[in-house]
Amino acid sequence: MAYLKVKNKKDYISNFLSPVSNLNDSCILKIRDNKMVCVIASNDATIICKAETDIETDINGEVNLNIPDIKKLIRVLEILSVQEVDLKLNNNNLSFNNGEYKFKYHLLDDGIVKEPAINIEKVNQLQFDTEFKVKESNFSTLFKGSSFASETSKLYFYEEEGKIFGELGDKTRHNTDNFVCNISSEYIGKQIEKPLPVNFESFRLLSFNGSGEIEFKINTQMGVMTCSFSKGEVNLIYVISALIN
Repeated sequence: MAYLKVKNKKDYISNFLSPVSNLNDSCILKIRDNKMVCVIASNDATIICKAETDIETDINGEVNLNIPDIKKLIRVLEILSVQEVDLKLNNNNLSFNNGEYKFKYHLLDDGIVKEPAINIEKVNQLQFDTEFKVKESNFSTLFKGSSFASETSKLYFYEEEGKIFGELGDKTRHNTDNFVCNISSEYIGKQIEKPLPVNFESFRLLSFNGSGEIEFKINTQMGVMTCSFSKGEVNLIYVISALIN
């Protein structure tokens, strides 16, 4: 039996578990060296996320928590009126008992939940052509534009006059409404010569709330974009595959 201490339940849910649960229902939480790490992919595999946070534990070596339903785990944690949660890791479950509340959350055996076959560290070491930073508020404005450009599921990133823009629209269809928003007033590296399209519905799964500023990097040859930011004590990095024009 080992223990896991969640010092701030609210932040743990909003900054770590919720971003993970946006992409998929089940996941593997890896615990090693007082770190909890999760690598998870969206259902269409166009977005992969690595979430990492510190956690207090007496676990030695590496342990995998095979979570069958992340949202179910969130729901039981939200019921608790305490902010500091001491969990016990048993043979096949996580349990909690503080004299007022008790619960037991069963885990899956190894091998049932699959982790994405990608090394995010290697992706992050790629040679990127273009890098820029976007304020969270700029994405909020862009997302509001989706109520106008409602006929598309594409988001294009492109450069114009030294600025980076996001465009909701569909360049493969005629007479489609579009909405454009300046998301960054500067960038470093090469111009984005050809607009880079991504799946907007998948892109909306990224958990930007409370991030402040997001760093983007684009490798145009491979059609890969990464975006990274921190939410409290949690570090998040997403790898996004561009659509084929």
